[in-house]
Amino acid sequence: MINEDKFHKWVHIIMVVLLAVLAICRAILICINHKWGYIPCGLLAIVLFAFLYSILLLSKYLAKIITFACVQSYKNNIVPRIEVNAINRYIQEHGIVEEKPKTVEQLTEQNETKNQQQRLEQFMKTIKEERNAYLVIKEKEDAEKLKKILQYVRSTLMPFDFTDEELFQICECVRNLVVDRIVIPTVPVKIEKIGKKALLTQFDLGNFAWNIAHQYGISNTLAANFLLFTFRDWYKFSESTTIAKNLKSTKGKHYNIVSDENILDEV
Repeated sequence: MINEDKFHKWVHIIMVVLLAVLAICRAILICINHKWGYIPCGLLAIVLFAFLYSILLLSKYLAKIITFACVQSYKNNIVPRIEVNAINRYIQEHGIVEEKPKTVEQLTEQNETKNQQQRLEQFMKTIKEERNAYLVIKEKEDAEKLKKILQYVRSTLMPFDFTDEELFQICECVRNLVVDRIVIPTVPVKIEKIGKKALLTQFDLGNFAWNIAHQYGISNTLAANFLLFTFRDWYKFSESTTIAKNLKSTKGKHYNIVSDENILDEV
């Protein structure tokens, strides 16, 4: 796109050149007719160019004044009239809805709505603060509960000569069970039924798993899978459904680990 100032500049230059050519040609014709020399011809050309250039400048000045006057007249007379007509046409098509003053009942209802909104915002703020405080307390309680459960695991199995690696592995399996509700099918350390560990029966381990699961509301099926995959040597020929049905034992011979609903209170 050509710059507007450059365009006007080039138009002015072209006009000046044309006027200069016209003045020179006219001066030559006059000098030929009157048989004047070169000097009068040059002077005459300058006078004619000055005259024509003055007419050009005067024309531009008059055109500028006339254009400005037309624009002002359009802005002051035509534009307001167009806007008024557009407004009147819009009013005719849509009309003006007069806002009626609100009654006392409407104002009261509006104020009550605002008050309810404010009370709701305050209530939500209070609930958020209380919920955050509750979550902090619950996280602390859950951590304390898990700590007691793991302590119960160690104190219960340690008398049966479980190694440190085995106790650590069992604690990790218990952590996965109570926190994430999952059972790890494969464990790195194989826990063998040898030494004092052989004193533990399926009934003992069933009570052991039930005592833990009961504190967290874990199903017998999930607790049975925990036993099946953690203590493989005790459940070589058992199925999880059978283990789940007989998870808790309260009758029969003496148990090394008894069922107890209150193990957290005793730790």
